[in-house]
Amino acid sequence: MSLHNYLLTVRKLNNMGRWATDFMHQRTTVSEHSFFVAQVGQMLALIEEENGNRINWESLFKKLLNHDVVEAITGDIISTVKHKNVQLRDMLIMLEKEVAEESLLINMEDPYRSIYRDILFDGKDDSIEGKILKCADHIDAIMECIGEVRLNNLIPFAGKYHSILEKLKESDLISAGYFISEILPELVKECNGLSSSDSISV
Repeated sequence: MSLHNYLLTVRKLNNMGRWATDFMHQRTTVSEHSFFVAQVGQMLALIEEENGNRINWESLFKKLLNHDVVEAITGDIISTVKHKNVQLRDMLIMLEKEVAEESLLINMEDPYRSIYRDILFDGKDDSIEGKILKCADHIDAIMECIGEVRLNNLIPFAGKYHSILEKLKESDLISAGYFISEILPELVKECNGLSSSDSISV
């Protein structure tokens, strides 16, 4: 696959909806999700810098922009399936790498093949940039849940909101705690089915 075919493949994300197994009033696409994750990640990184942490912005933006590109081939694998257990998660990650190699990278000319191989799977690692990506991914999902709850789509999105929020609370990032204590209460204000008290304890 040459570079122009790579671009054509990535554009498929414009038509791939998230939360495929759930009814939604406003379904976002994977490309919309990726854009908002980049915006959230940028905000989290700025908060981290204001609190004395150094950010590798090049690494961060590569992670944010590319974290879901492989879904142009695999589709949006449901999170509860992907993370059911460690063994299944690791198998699916290996499968994603194999599919990307066979469908995206195999016919790409050098040196771009090795460059894209690195950036497509340089995601949620233990670096501060990887942690920011993980939190930004959670925050966008939380905001999608809030949007559905506001439209009275309580089941299953009120439950999803709480479970994803608990995952976000596990982060040791200053910016994640700031989002939970300072930003999230404003987002859930006057939202039936959710209360700001859900978001205060970190």
